[in-house]
Amino acid sequence: MIFNEYIINNEVIFNVNMNELQPVGENGDSVTLNAPTARCLQLLLESNGKIISREEFLDIVWKTRGVVVSQNTFYQNISLLRKSLVKAGLSQDIIVTVRQRGFVLAAGSHIASFFRTEEKQPENVQSTASTSSPPVEKNVIHNLAIQDDAPKSFSGNKATEFKLPGWILPLLLAMTAANILSLFL
Repeated sequence: MIFNEYIINNEVIFNVNMNELQPVGENGDSVTLNAPTARCLQLLLESNGKIISREEFLDIVWKTRGVVVSQNTFYQNISLLRKSLVKAGLSQDIIVTVRQRGFVLAAGSHIASFFRTEEKQPENVQSTASTSSPPVEKNVIHNLAIQDDAPKSFSGNKATEFKLPGWILPLLLAMTAANILSLFL
């Protein structure tokens, strides 16, 4: 059985298919993770308390896809993952650094894994708790299924817009004209 959603400490939902973190309650914002960061999180969630070494992360997250990255890139993804979890509403850091060995989920972390079928009816939401987590309450899953049916507002998303100052075009034209004139003199 492949799980496609995880509830982390009953505070954040990680949707594997969408690479998205969503708050369970009102605290936090939805955060879209880049693919490698999402794969790092999925690897940690599926580790069942096992320490994942840096080499394992590099092999599973990048090398299996034919990509070779520096250790710096790896650490940046772990840092981004920690910040994203907090932004999504997680109250404590669940990623523990084990010096010279790797990373593991914090001992008190509650991870519930489940999958949804194509339909979004609550009765089609199947829940299975991982070995390190308590069973998920049915009303939490029911609320999550109903929450998915609600229309989503994209008014909070702000696209980044880049505008050049008005004086830049005349400056470029003047510099081009000066260069052309210098060729003939």
